[in-house]
Amino acid sequence: MGIQWKPLEVNSEDINEKEDLKPNFNSLSVSPEELHQAFFEQAEHLTEAIANQNVISEITSSDPEKTNENLKTISISSMAKEFNGTFTEESLSIPFKGILQSQIDIKYTNIENNWAIKLSIESLDLKNQSITRTFLLPQMAEKPSANWSSDKLHINF
Repeated sequence: MGIQWKPLEVNSEDINEKEDLKPNFNSLSVSPEELHQAFFEQAEHLTEAIANQNVISEITSSDPEKTNENLKTISISSMAKEFNGTFTEESLSIPFKGILQSQIDIKYTNIENNWAIKLSIESLDLKNQSITRTFLLPQMAEKPSANWSSDKLHINF
């Protein structure tokens, strides 16, 4: 018997966020080549994503997004990096510009005393296509809850 995933209800309450990020206008003098090089030096998640996709393709001989049973669990930091999100010890926030709340499906389970989240994003353009990511929450996390506000998904734990 496989892992039993439970749906995670997503609330739609507006929340006030503290933005600690301030624009750094001094960095605009950096050349595009330097920015490109810096991006690839910090893009370890791209290598991890490509490797995971290749492993799943080899195992199933089908599209990785259709292989729910063999999805590799990624770290919460990789999840935040891949989707341009932010995370703290208590939450993960992911901006979804152009994606509706109805396109998001979140499930959770407890695996060996650790909470795991399975996030699926349905595409409106491609029928029956979705992107699915499975990730573990930090070891000390409590049962997760989710909120959708201003085109952002917030998962609290």
